Amino acid sequence: MKLLLNTESLVPPLTGIGNYTLNLLRELQAFAAIEQIDCFTGNRLVSAAEVLAASDDEVAGEGRGALGDTPSMRLRKLIRGLPLAYRAHAALRKARFRLATRASRDFVYHEPNFILKDHEGPCITTIHDLSCMRFPQFHPAERVAWLDRELPRTLSRADFIVTPSELVRHELIEQFGVPAERVRATHLGADARFFPRTAEQTQAVLARHGLQHGRYVAFVGTIEPRKGVDQLLAAWMQLPVSLRRAYPLIVAGASGWRNDELMANIQSLQASGEIRYLRFVSAADLPFLYSGAAAFVYPSLYEGFGLPVLEAMASGTPVICTAGTSMAEFAGEVAMLCEANDTEGLAASLHELLEDEPLRERLIRRGLEQARLFSWTRCARETLEVYSRVT
Repeated sequence: MKLLLNTESLVPPLTGIGNYTLNLLRELQAFAAIEQIDCFTGNRLVSAAEVLAASDDEVAGEGRGALGDTPSMRLRKLIRGLPLAYRAHAALRKARFRLATRASRDFVYHEPNFILKDHEGPCITTIHDLSCMRFPQFHPAERVAWLDRELPRTLSRADFIVTPSELVRHELIEQFGVPAERVRATHLGADARFFPRTAEQTQAVLARHGLQHGRYVAFVGTIEPRKGVDQLLAAWMQLPVSLRRAYPLIVAGASGWRNDELMANIQSLQASGEIRYLRFVSAADLPFLYSGAAAFVYPSLYEGFGLPVLEAMASGTPVICTAGTSMAEFAGEVAMLCEANDTEGLAASLHELLEDEPLRERLIRRGLEQARLFSWTRCARETLEVYSRVT
């Protein structure tokens, strides 16, 4: 089998889709059933080995904690938000893809980033979530319009569709009428970098960030309304001052969409000493940040999977996340669940978790057991089974 994989998303700091693409590629290139993997970088085709070597070099200095508030990143966001920007950019990428893949008709084409490009051979797409449809107010209008137009075309063209959760799978079946037998959920994994570490093992990394092992609460994710950060901040301010001082809240994440008010609130709370806003957490430091936290809180309203929750569990950190989401699908029995937008409930859960050591130990133990069931090897193996169905 020959595979054509779009790797345009491997631009640091890696987003969730970039992380998915990178880990999937790492695992797939080890399977004997795949004789060749060509990767489309946005301009040309290169080998899997070349992409992985470049990604390892770049990711060593970048991470999901990067704020993305440099002038170049702000310009990039501005351009992407302009009218017709998505349509023009997509047209350019499609033209480059057609030119680069003219001799790849016998390859299975996997698009890990939603929208299929033109390909005469078998086509598979990964639909990570339907956030733009469920919460259009949290995304740029041009992006929403582009996906509204392109997604139905991709769903009809795809020979098979992959989702990261059963929740998204059922959304596609119910909202778009995708035949159940043509879509499969392949849960994501936490890679080997995420495992429990002692205070001695985390000391050097945490010291650089002014943190103490087991004495802070962490949130890692994109800073935007959908992630529930505003709810987290409001819940945090309901906790007793003594608890907030004993376990400061650490917020780390790239700046997302429609977040001006949220960012202003974060900056205000940091200025008053109520929270810590880490402007950069490298991919190398991220496992230590998880491991050193007394608790990890991820009150997102909607996720396709919720990888930070799994990574925190694998790191031996007790988790609070949102009920009725894809996160509850894999973590429901081993994490504390709060209803979406329930600020008081989230505050109560934070209070209970930080004050109840036996509860924390129980969640840590169960979380580690559950996290072992999810790996990128398993995700890649199930994805390979999908490839086999279309060849």
